[in-house]
Amino acid sequence: MTAVLQPLAAPVAIPQGRGRWRLTLHRRVFAPNPLMQPAAVPTWDKTIVVELTSARGRRLEQAWDTSATLTFTVDGHDPAAAAILELQHDVMAWRWDEKSGADVCMFRGVISQSEDQISEQSHTVTFTAHDYFAMLSRRLVAQLTGLSFAATDQDTIARTFMYWSSRTPTINGTVLQPGSYLPMWTAMVGPSGATRATSGVLRDRNYPGGSIYGELFDQLAKVDQGFDYDVIPAPAATSLGLPAGNDALRVFYPSQGVARTDMMLVYGGNVSTITRSVNSSDYANYQRVVGNNGSSDPNAAQLAADTWNTDANNTGQNSLGLWMDADNGSSDMSLLATLQQRAAGLLATSGILIPSYTLGLRADRYRYGSPNMGDTVNLRIRSGRLDTNTPVRVVGIAYAINDDDDEDVTLTVGRPGVSFTRLFTTIGRDINALARR
Repeated sequence: MTAVLQPLAAPVAIPQGRGRWRLTLHRRVFAPNPLMQPAAVPTWDKTIVVELTSARGRRLEQAWDTSATLTFTVDGHDPAAAAILELQHDVMAWRWDEKSGADVCMFRGVISQSEDQISEQSHTVTFTAHDYFAMLSRRLVAQLTGLSFAATDQDTIARTFMYWSSRTPTINGTVLQPGSYLPMWTAMVGPSGATRATSGVLRDRNYPGGSIYGELFDQLAKVDQGFDYDVIPAPAATSLGLPAGNDALRVFYPSQGVARTDMMLVYGGNVSTITRSVNSSDYANYQRVVGNNGSSDPNAAQLAADTWNTDANNTGQNSLGLWMDADNGSSDMSLLATLQQRAAGLLATSGILIPSYTLGLRADRYRYGSPNMGDTVNLRIRSGRLDTNTPVRVVGIAYAINDDDDEDVTLTVGRPGVSFTRLFTTIGRDINALARR
């Protein structure tokens, strides 16, 4: 899909007496969920506790197919710091949009971490919040029999994950409601974010008890003919038809983002700084995936699938040679067809050597939605050995807001980098999967 160039409306300036960004603190909301549908919960204006006007060091990081994170710092002596209750409060981040002339809610998440730093001169508290998709990493398949799907649309499987995450039973069948309720529900959308029909992609899946819903969701997304996903907070999700107060866990099929012809990224123009990286760890032309063979015999043959590109053994095509990678953390997968889809999905991502660029935008050059996550935009660089004019995909957007409320916007385009957080999450996933064998 290609975005069509539209005439720009006259921008609406930020109202006097305030900055571009605002943070608001909210009570978390809970509701019973007796049916396979989300319940209406109180909207943001009914749950607000206080506006965090004294918050400093604010930073919002969004990345492709990853939970978004917000960090900020408050003076420990400020009454607002005492009002914030870890795990019990949400925080919303709002950004003024000149095009619509209104605040756009960019993030909602649970206050999940805090760190007090005290000296004789100061007391500061740094808070971290993650969006509600991160909560799926703390929700388990509690049924001892696990979950099984036969020839089921992947959209239905994704929606079922969300249903059971919000309606968590114990081993003896006690449903922990309303405490398990998550104010988020799946919305099936196309590349532009418009609602769509079901994907028509059927899957067979067996998931053992104790599996982690967040990991299962991500694994389902990253297979051949899978999908992309993100979360948009309730105030920005009203057009998707969800009951009031619920964030939208958007499932993009076949992928997120459109080709943009109405903008480009130009070094020396709207781009002021560039970091370009090419890393062999990002590339593999052979993928092998190991699953669960269902046997307690350590000598039993592995259940495994592999796939490769022709350039892995065609030295006449190029001089790349063989670069192998293995996914040994798929022990929740017991069907060979699932492993084959997983291997094909990994190869589709890793089998092309793509540089990753981190682009610092010039001040006031970013506009909301230009670009969106997943969009393909043309990148032009002429500097030294680089003479680049190529389409790139947006896979990360970070907003750093300084104490004067100026924002530095950084785009990651190309292939997403591997952060320490993602690395340790992957290690934890592998260990958990082994424990469930």
